[in-house]
Amino acid sequence: MKKKAVLPSIIIASLALTVSAQPQTVAPFPFRFPQRQPHRLTGQSLTPRFQSPRPAVSPDVIWVQCPPEAQGLGAMCGKLPVPLDRQHPDGEKVEIYFEVYLHTNPGPAESAILPNTGGPGVATTWSLLRATFLALFAPNLDVHDLLLIDDRGRGRSGAIDCSELQHGTAPFNDTEADCAAQLLDADSRYGTGDVAMDTDAVRAALGYDKVDYWGASYGGEDVTAYATRFGQHLRSIVLDAPEGTPGLRAFLLDGNEARSTARAVRLDCTRSPTCSPDHPDPDGEFARLIEAIRNEPLRGRAHDASGNLALLALDEAALLYLAINETGNFVNTGELLAAGDSLSHGDSAPLLRLGAEASPLVTDYGDPTIYSQGDYFATLCVDTHEPWDWSASIPGRKMQLADAISELPSDHFVPFSNAAGTSLGVSFEKQCLWWQKPTPSSPVTPESPIYPNVPTLVLDGDMDTIVPMEEVQQVAALFPRSTFVPIAEAGHVTAYWTQCAANIESQFLATLQVGDTSCGQSPETVWPAVGRFPLIATDARPAEAAGTNEAGAEERKVVTVAVATITDALKRSTIGSGSGVGLRAGTFQSSFDSNGNQTTILTNCSFSTDVSVNGTVLWATDRSVVADVMVSGTGTAAGTLHLEGSFEAPGPVGFFKISGKIGGRLVAVLVPEA
Repeated sequence: MKKKAVLPSIIIASLALTVSAQPQTVAPFPFRFPQRQPHRLTGQSLTPRFQSPRPAVSPDVIWVQCPPEAQGLGAMCGKLPVPLDRQHPDGEKVEIYFEVYLHTNPGPAESAILPNTGGPGVATTWSLLRATFLALFAPNLDVHDLLLIDDRGRGRSGAIDCSELQHGTAPFNDTEADCAAQLLDADSRYGTGDVAMDTDAVRAALGYDKVDYWGASYGGEDVTAYATRFGQHLRSIVLDAPEGTPGLRAFLLDGNEARSTARAVRLDCTRSPTCSPDHPDPDGEFARLIEAIRNEPLRGRAHDASGNLALLALDEAALLYLAINETGNFVNTGELLAAGDSLSHGDSAPLLRLGAEASPLVTDYGDPTIYSQGDYFATLCVDTHEPWDWSASIPGRKMQLADAISELPSDHFVPFSNAAGTSLGVSFEKQCLWWQKPTPSSPVTPESPIYPNVPTLVLDGDMDTIVPMEEVQQVAALFPRSTFVPIAEAGHVTAYWTQCAANIESQFLATLQVGDTSCGQSPETVWPAVGRFPLIATDARPAEAAGTNEAGAEERKVVTVAVATITDALKRSTIGSGSGVGLRAGTFQSSFDSNGNQTTILTNCSFSTDVSVNGTVLWATDRSVVADVMVSGTGTAAGTLHLEGSFEAPGPVGFFKISGKIGGRLVAVLVPEA
């Protein structure tokens, strides 16, 4: 799914996994890479040896050498030429790249599992997604093949590379218009309807009669387009946080996203024993923060998660963008209420930092064969129902857009204003103003679509603000045999957040039965949130005394600040480079051993202005945390602390156990782990 024209959520989640470097980052990665014997290619001919009996493979398939990262995984790689414009089948061709991973049992495959995350713009065969899919579907690869296809305009299927748009080197409106101009009439040829026809051409060429189509995020549009054209070739459908045709209507998805932010903020805080005591009215507080920023936008300097200093202008539109697009394991979501409270007391540092940590609309999106910003707009803008006439000039489109906005209900984006909800950073309609559509595109669904009567599983997280549950339930209702399953404390694409969701999906693919979904009713992991950002240590809540504690309330407040300093650095290490600066002062540096265990060193790191923390934190791959630190500063008598516990670990929320001495007094206290 689209992430407001920034890297799609799937990329953020997958990048954060960084399995070899930062295993305990953004989305939990509960899967283990499957141990499978690689399938060999016959001689040097690049002709694959299919399982017996061999499917009827079309001679139109061009077998190619797999990329290095896929060669040892049993992949067979190929391309299928298809018409770029199906109205002119003998004209220009685009080669659709695919990878096949064969099932391990003898005999023919029951089907091919066909995953697609949409994006738009994301390469399905990107190395991190490839690993994710092989792990996610590992339990099913005994009798099912895995088929990865790069949609046209993405990955190795002719990725669109509009340099200025891709790398953010010029103003957005200029780069978008320039990208459309570069594609000429082809800028209408990357819609999801054409993608569905490409997909079925690959299916037929490889000889599969049935596929199990797994669509996540904007991949829901891919599944919808395929299902309403080629439903007879579907064995089952799994939709995880899907967008579908309801989201193509003007302003509908935008409105659902804006309204879902309050729920995400509320749930994140109320489930956290650190946040909930300080914020008994999360909805009211969130609304007051929005109003405060609307009335007086915030300006200032702050460091991002990697320690880079930025000059910020945080207005209501930027706050909405920030609230919709979670960073890390809801780092920003879990800090908005406390940051708002600090702002109300004149302390803008926590909120400014959240603004600095949000990715801007115009930025460098890196390698276009991993994610193509050009394809994002080439697909999105022709798929959606825009509130203007494509033949109108840009000024004419702007006037038609303004008229459509004026007709929206005043509460369409509540708790945000209509002005914020239709700003460039968050409005898909406004982002497409400068695209062109000189020729008709293939729509997502044909006229009067018929949705197939096949087993369909639909999931969404109750904290998903990218494609919220209100949207997903409308999509589920379109499929006759669908079952909707909400997953507690999961964000966008539930299988990336919980083992529960992954197991439900795997079991469904195996049996075509939904089965027991009770694991989705309560949080698998309660993500950490913040109750307050104390300017000085006396503003903190005191840690809970336990055992042979001699520390008084003021020293126990210092312990709370020290623990917050540690967890604050750990959270920032998951959304940045691993090294950065403390909220008030100091620095932290992270490194990783060969097993993925993280060591973070704090140097004069400060969460409050009067307490500095120095020392070492070990965050292991099992999510356990051990820290030995020294505390000093004007707010404490100084001392040493030893911490043990878990951070961002599945299961009930426990307590950090802290021992040591402050000012010569024994410390034995507890602080919640989330």
